[in-house]
Amino acid sequence: MLQRGDHVPHFEVRDVDGQPVSYSTIWQRRNLVLLVLSATDVDSADRYIAELAASAPAFGETTAIVITSDTVPGLSAPAVVVADRWGEIVYATATADPADLPPTRELLEWISYVETRCPECEGEAK
Repeated sequence: MLQRGDHVPHFEVRDVDGQPVSYSTIWQRRNLVLLVLSATDVDSADRYIAELAASAPAFGETTAIVITSDTVPGLSAPAVVVADRWGEIVYATATADPADLPPTRELLEWISYVETRCPECEGEAK
């Protein structure tokens, strides 16, 4: 399982609307919220998917939200990953049940953290 500090592997998937998504179009351009569900989880996660999609404007144009039921290397569904524009994962979680996925407001807090953190300061602290 991918975890904090790892880098998102380059992937090509279809989102839940059937549109192709290539991580190479996001990498180094936008932060990422990646929700991976199994094909059987998609129906049971309708409410979560709708809430996340409805919150897209709050994430801003600097964040891409990708929701897929395709396989992403290093992740077992259901899972959520938040990564900065360079692909460094700042938050990752996998659950047994989509109902246990983190609330959208928590994902927004992680994106806020990514937007305001100071990499130079973090380097000095190490």
